[in-house]
Amino acid sequence: MAIKEALSIYFSFQWVNSHRLIIESDSSNEVKWVTNPTSVPWRLRWIVVQIENLKLQFSNWTIKHVLREANELANSLAKSGVHRLEDMVVFHDD
Repeated sequence: MAIKEALSIYFSFQWVNSHRLIIESDSSNEVKWVTNPTSVPWRLRWIVVQIENLKLQFSNWTIKHVLREANELANSLAKSGVHRLEDMVVFHDD
């Protein structure tokens, strides 16, 4: 799940205590699983347990569901990242 990667990257930076993270996902299931871990399918439980452990360390973040059409930037980044051989981190400042 990309949400776990986003949290891991966010928590590894020194500004984790001074900047808020807002995760927007077009996957309503992933948002539901992160906010209500008891609803996750057993095959994905280990990932959500890791997310839960990250959530215990910091509280300065939120997650919300957005429609794919409203999340064009993230959708295009995800599509371009599918065939990448190296990790890519993009910071977006509104």
